[in-house]
Amino acid sequence: MKLLRQLVTPGGLAALVVVVSVVVLERSGAGIGAGLGGALVGWLAILAAGQVGLLAAVPLAGMRAHRVVLGIGPRVADWSGPNRTLILRLLPIVLAVNVRAARAPVRRRMWWSAFCSAVAELAVVVLAAMWAQDGGAFAAGFAIACVAEFVYGLLPKRTAMVTSTGWLLFRLPWVDTEQARELEAAPIVGEAIEAAQRGDLATAERLAAGLRETYPDLRSALAARVFVLEAQGRYAEAMILAVKVAGDARQQPDEAASSFAALAGLACATVEAGQLNADLGLSTANTALENAATLGYPAYKLNGVRALHALLRGEVDEAVALASRAAEAGDSVLVRADDLATLARAHMASGDNQAARAAISEAEKLASWWPRVAGTRSRLEVS
Repeated sequence: MKLLRQLVTPGGLAALVVVVSVVVLERSGAGIGAGLGGALVGWLAILAAGQVGLLAAVPLAGMRAHRVVLGIGPRVADWSGPNRTLILRLLPIVLAVNVRAARAPVRRRMWWSAFCSAVAELAVVVLAAMWAQDGGAFAAGFAIACVAEFVYGLLPKRTAMVTSTGWLLFRLPWVDTEQARELEAAPIVGEAIEAAQRGDLATAERLAAGLRETYPDLRSALAARVFVLEAQGRYAEAMILAVKVAGDARQQPDEAASSFAALAGLACATVEAGQLNADLGLSTANTALENAATLGYPAYKLNGVRALHALLRGEVDEAVALASRAAEAGDSVLVRADDLATLARAHMASGDNQAARAAISEAEKLASWWPRVAGTRSRLEVS
């Protein structure tokens, strides 16, 4: 049943079309194998082209690239900073790019970034079609996958982690009033978050105060204020706002998934800091985790929260395993520092202070000022 549900999704149908097309065109076993190999490479190529298009939008559309990750697997090199992620992983077969508009007009800049991405993909589709005319089974599979993925990407869709090119091109220009206000506030929201990420808490608090005055009930503004409060270690105050954000009935499912994931992590941190009753906090975190997963939030991105949740329940071995995986897979400097703080605390709970010191030392290289990192170091010094 699970496989059937995946096949009837647009992505599953696109993959099925590619496989069937290759099988129909290439009747021999060798031809089908070469065609499917070409389809895999073509799929990776068209995805990479879209990401390269987003990078081209940085100077052309006035965007800012805040995350560029090349490859999958273990981290090989990392040039990340508080407000910039630049990582090379072991197998450089995929490229992941995130850009944002740092200044107005936000909607226009986002639309042009999507247009740049679509043009880059279209260029690959045209070249693939030309190659397929006399390039054999591999080239045919390559071209089929490129066309299928290009068309699929033009379908307007949003999930907890992905907004399609089609949504940005065909839905963004006509968003409702609430979403338009979100876009209007985006530059200030981004500034507040970036200030908090680099540890400039005075600037972050000033910007958060401005958001409170100008956009008192706007979801993204509330989320930014939550992050600033968390960076200050004011978890109980942040929890009040986080519950409000997660309970907003106006948000889309993808937005709600992110809200519940953030609420789960904050509830655990608030319990850990002694600012919330453990039973209430862990119950809230557990419900929020379930809601986030149900709404499509990626399971691997919840490992850090699950690790802290397990640690607070006394499940030390599970906490160590989950925190280790989260710290290795994470891209954000602060998220990794937070996961390493959890790992250090889990090692402390198991009696391995040497491993705890190694983990917290690594976390301090990333963000020594982050409340959970600084608090963990203090605990280690008196243990």
